[in-house]
Amino acid sequence: MNDKKLYERILGITSPWHVAEVELKLENGQVLIAVEGSVESERCPECGLRCPRYDSKERRWRHLDTCQYQTILRAKIPRIKCHEHGVRQVRVPWAEERSRFTALFEALVIDWLRATESIAAVSKGMGLSWEEVSGIRSRAVDRGMKRRGRAQLPATIGVGKTS
Repeated sequence: MNDKKLYERILGITSPWHVAEVELKLENGQVLIAVEGSVESERCPECGLRCPRYDSKERRWRHLDTCQYQTILRAKIPRIKCHEHGVRQVRVPWAEERSRFTALFEALVIDWLRATESIAAVSKGMGLSWEEVSGIRSRAVDRGMKRRGRAQLPATIGVGKTS
């Protein structure tokens, strides 16, 4: 198995995305992983229809470390122009919208937060800013609240005389 296929497996990247290049930057202590998508990736994130490309912008995400090296994904993410929804950025399977971290990295940060309950401790241990850890926590809370839905209250409530 070559390094590209290895990182595709590690990251869970599947078609229409693929790892195009893996580069070790010893001087920076980083592994840079270039990810590319095919035309199939150019679908509206709202309705799923294939749409014409509007433009693209290179984005970067921090992933779990590879040994002692920070692992950074980079990819040119297309924006499409949907007739119904307008200009939208294509969603990527490895990260949440507007996040600079992969889903697996955010899961590790959340695990650390559960264990320490201190943003400052996690920030120091993970080499992140307080704001980055707080943002990861906020996204996790938002996801949990969406899954939870609205609680159903009973139609009637009884009150005892001692209350």
